[in-house]
Amino acid sequence: MPSSRFPRRAGLLATGLSLALALAACGGGSSDEAADPNAPFKGKTLKVAAYAGSWGESLTKAFVEPFEENTGATVELVPGDPASWLTGLRSAQGGTPPYDVVAFTPNVIPNAVDAGVVQALDTAKVENFGELNEVLVEQSNIGGQQYGVPLSVGSTGIAYRTDKVKTAPKDWSDLLDPATCGHAGLNPLTFNMGVEYLAGLIRENGGDIQNQADVDAAFAELAAAKDCFSAFPADAPSVESGLQNGDTWISAHWDGRAFVMQNNGDPVDYAYPASGSVGALTSFFVAENTEEQDLAYEFLNYLASSEYQPTFSEGTWYATSNDSNEYPAKFEEQIKHGKGAYDDFQWIDYQALSPKLADLQAQWQKTFGS
Repeated sequence: MPSSRFPRRAGLLATGLSLALALAACGGGSSDEAADPNAPFKGKTLKVAAYAGSWGESLTKAFVEPFEENTGATVELVPGDPASWLTGLRSAQGGTPPYDVVAFTPNVIPNAVDAGVVQALDTAKVENFGELNEVLVEQSNIGGQQYGVPLSVGSTGIAYRTDKVKTAPKDWSDLLDPATCGHAGLNPLTFNMGVEYLAGLIRENGGDIQNQADVDAAFAELAAAKDCFSAFPADAPSVESGLQNGDTWISAHWDGRAFVMQNNGDPVDYAYPASGSVGALTSFFVAENTEEQDLAYEFLNYLASSEYQPTFSEGTWYATSNDSNEYPAKFEEQIKHGKGAYDDFQWIDYQALSPKLADLQAQWQKTFGS
């Protein structure tokens, strides 16, 4: 359990023992129940919607295992993606939700809030909430109301092959450099990374993705380089396979995954764009109508703790939200993190952009579709 809670739990335990003895002397109560502050959670199951693969494995090691050990509860991870989890919550609206705690990314959060499938967060129930990075917390604040607990933060920037790209890229437009023509990857806008790259390119030119004239100017720039794109990877594994096999020399990617490739021996490096990275974030929410609200908040306490977050970061190579975290030296060297690290990041306002996404995707398809 989070270290900040040991003294309080120890005090509860001592109080519980004293109370148990007093009750026993009076012939009432159960000393076992009074002595165990986690008795209400024993035998309960918490359903948590979270990514599979190494992300889910890291979540299990960092949070689920100590949570289960300390509370006696069981966590059932429900794999998938934010869009499918939102659909599941909507389908069960008014009844018992299919999960009690769910991971969402900023592009889905406004829709989840508007649909009424996640609860407003009682931040007083989340220990160490005040230690969480303010910029990251703000990304799940809708209309002045906090909804989520941020966990995993990544930077979208430029990954490139160090054996093919002789001059390290400095900004978003370097993806269009004639020196890499025929070997550049461009993500479609059906993939978050594609939207993030477009937003970054527009920002480098002083524009805003919410402004259609700026969007049109960026598409004109991309269309001029159309023949230079060798791949249109629609997910992170496709980005990585292109970089690994050499078909792609340069592509937008997330910092953590790019550095994992580098640390595994691939000739890959990563550039944080000079005009500002685009933030990628995963936060956790309590589902509306959950029957395990107290248990859900107990799990959020683990997610917010600097005792457990670094273990998750070491498994995923993504920074996590508690500014008190201590990381290994290699992580410190490679990954931007902590107070002030995200101040120059661009955070896409998906609440405003979501109604325009279909038109943006159609514009992308018109430009690059066959």
